[in-house]
Amino acid sequence: MRKLKEWYEDQCQMCAAVLVLPSPRHRYSEAAHIRAREDDGPDVVENLLCLCPNCHVLFDAGARILTDDLEVVDTVTGRPGERIRLHRWHFIDLDFVRHHRRRWTGDERGGALLD
Repeated sequence: MRKLKEWYEDQCQMCAAVLVLPSPRHRYSEAAHIRAREDDGPDVVENLLCLCPNCHVLFDAGARILTDDLEVVDTVTGRPGERIRLHRWHFIDLDFVRHHRRRWTGDERGGALLD
């Protein structure tokens, strides 16, 4: 988890926010499991996102999901958003993305949700 936060310098992969705090910590981000731990999601970088607390809550509650193209979809409004930011060494396992999407929408398709 620490490696992931270092790669992104604590910048949210969804909204690009960086929470700046007084020292000694300076910045804050959260490692969010794509496939939730309660659903046997492993602690591996392929199953993690570096998110700000707001995006983490929205993602964990199903208000934001990812397409197979790693675009963020707001499930409340149905509007697609931008593709998440990806560090060159961060490879996300699409099986985890599909599990998260199925959990909240039942969607089995691999592409954009709003065709």
